[in-house]
Amino acid sequence: MSLPVVDEPAAELYTREGSPCATCSCSFMTMRGGAGVAPGFEVGAGLTLRVCRVGLDPVIADEGTDRLWCDHYKGFSELVPMSPDDLEAMQTECSRGFLGDLAQGIRPVPRQVADLPWYDRGFREGWLPPHRIEEEPPREGDAPHIRGPWDQFVVVGATPAYGDGHTPARARCVLQAKDRRSYLLSPAPDREQVAGTPKAHTWWVGQVAAGAAVPLEAPIAAKRHHAMLILRGGDRVLEPHAYAYAPDADLEAELDRIADGQLAAARAALKHDNPVVADLCIRKGLKARPDHAGLRGLQEQRG
Repeated sequence: MSLPVVDEPAAELYTREGSPCATCSCSFMTMRGGAGVAPGFEVGAGLTLRVCRVGLDPVIADEGTDRLWCDHYKGFSELVPMSPDDLEAMQTECSRGFLGDLAQGIRPVPRQVADLPWYDRGFREGWLPPHRIEEEPPREGDAPHIRGPWDQFVVVGATPAYGDGHTPARARCVLQAKDRRSYLLSPAPDREQVAGTPKAHTWWVGQVAAGAAVPLEAPIAAKRHHAMLILRGGDRVLEPHAYAYAPDADLEAELDRIADGQLAAARAALKHDNPVVADLCIRKGLKARPDHAGLRGLQEQRG
């Protein structure tokens, strides 16, 4: 049985515009050498592999139409805003690793001379992705250190444990680097870059298993000047309605809204002769705003 003859190697097609699975930004992974990784050959700045990071099957068009089944699909032309002719030229001239980095949304490392003009052009035109995460080699006796722009990290959970479940409560975020299985506690939200000592995947699993961290139902993009507010406690997994990840000003307004709402609920409960519910509402409202005058006054009346 003879195999069909193809004009181009399959490896050269994986970033072609118009082949959905090939250009899906979820379908690329960069492998780098390190502890526990022994590919058997030199990978240099990294080897780009076509491995779907969200566990999807290859996407196909729906019954021959242009509609794709993959909600995560993002075409290469969306990631690199250039004309079709320029995209075709770049994909012809550039190395596979350079294109693979672009498809992942990280700043590419030029692998060959032909990559350099495109890198310079991307720098001038502003379509180069942000700088990648950098890892500083550990000094003797010190732990390793990583740093990178905020948009190279995602929020996967909140830790330490945010108390006894009586919310709202501010929590510290756990960030994961997009291009590796490294976790770290979020720095101060006003820091220009994320930086810190990375934790291994076993650390994250241990935190969740011990109840010292609560994972988000789905990771969200990490953003500068944002903080995490847990709106409903006692959950093993935080669903989108159970937390708020927003700028501090928005979180302060949310805390005011919660305190005022709990005050109204407590008054209504007392009106209906339900002091137990009223006390719970007062407790939750004071958790949001400990110095809320209305809640303090009602608490004093309750004794």
